[in-house]
Amino acid sequence: MTAPSPGRGSVPALWDPDASRRAGRRGYIATQPAGPPLAAVESVRTERIHRAVFGHAKIVHVLEGAAQVETATGIHELTPGSAMTLGAGMWCSVRPAPTVRLWTLYFDESFLRSHMRWVLADTTRVRPGVHPDAWDGSALVLHPGVDILHRIEPLWRQISLVNETAPPEVATTRLISLFSRAVEIALPTLLAEDGAVPDRFVLPVRGRLAQPPIARPVRRSVDLLRSRMAEPWTVGRLAAEVAVSRAHLTRVFTQQVGVAPMRFLIETRLTEFTRLIEETDLPIADASRHVGWNDARVAAVWFRKRFGITPTQYRRHPHPSCTGAMPCESCRGVCALTPVDTVTRAVSRDSRRDAHIRRLS
Repeated sequence: MTAPSPGRGSVPALWDPDASRRAGRRGYIATQPAGPPLAAVESVRTERIHRAVFGHAKIVHVLEGAAQVETATGIHELTPGSAMTLGAGMWCSVRPAPTVRLWTLYFDESFLRSHMRWVLADTTRVRPGVHPDAWDGSALVLHPGVDILHRIEPLWRQISLVNETAPPEVATTRLISLFSRAVEIALPTLLAEDGAVPDRFVLPVRGRLAQPPIARPVRRSVDLLRSRMAEPWTVGRLAAEVAVSRAHLTRVFTQQVGVAPMRFLIETRLTEFTRLIEETDLPIADASRHVGWNDARVAAVWFRKRFGITPTQYRRHPHPSCTGAMPCESCRGVCALTPVDTVTRAVSRDSRRDAHIRRLS
């Protein structure tokens, strides 16, 4: 539901759900794991995203701006600090209001469910509807708050970069570790208020023991790189702008943002370059120069690293929109996982007359 969308090759292939779901309401045929269990994509949107369905579960986190998200269960207003979980095979559309910056985590749904079952083992301590056994895959909106999302953002950024250089076994282990750390930070949002902190976990510490979550030079550096990304930044120039040493800025920035300053600049440029490719008709070379890459080949290299395809390929193959027809011809083969000859697809309508795509064994 964010740009780019998984149907266009924007995130690594994720695992197919396990065989235990074949008899479920939205069961899929199980295959061997084909890649890492999750992927993270940062995006900025100013144009509407039309209704679409993907074969991945997702969690959308709004960091800045706002968006109106329509799903089969209604229209949801997402503001800074909001998060929405949506199961695989569920459609949604997004209307920024007027702009929104968000992170989307795409999951193999069986991984997401099994992981959260371990974390939320005591169902009596979980908020209603949050436990994976109580969640039917429809839109689930939570409000962790801006402070919690900003604390987790460095972990998402590291998740988005894991697959670039690490061997697959190391990458998968690292992804699970990073996601577990993010869940730990977000736990207060998932637990019921009357039992969020058992007595046995209470510690005597009640005050701050370390530096603020985001140091002032780091916050200023982030603002500069985002607002003036087209300029030829170096670590030395950035350090001079915020009046700290290069070594101190690099150390604190990496600790609090998740990557070094110049790598953050690359990610910032790539996010805006992606928006321009998605939402405008600017030539690729012009879009590249707009974000600070004078050579379009540099932009293409980074784009392919993140999404697995070139900017030109991305523009030529738009993700089909879900029309809600029976059967849904426009997104067949994309809404759900790759069709199997021996599998019969059936489409039924829920109580709101919205089409949900199901695959039955």
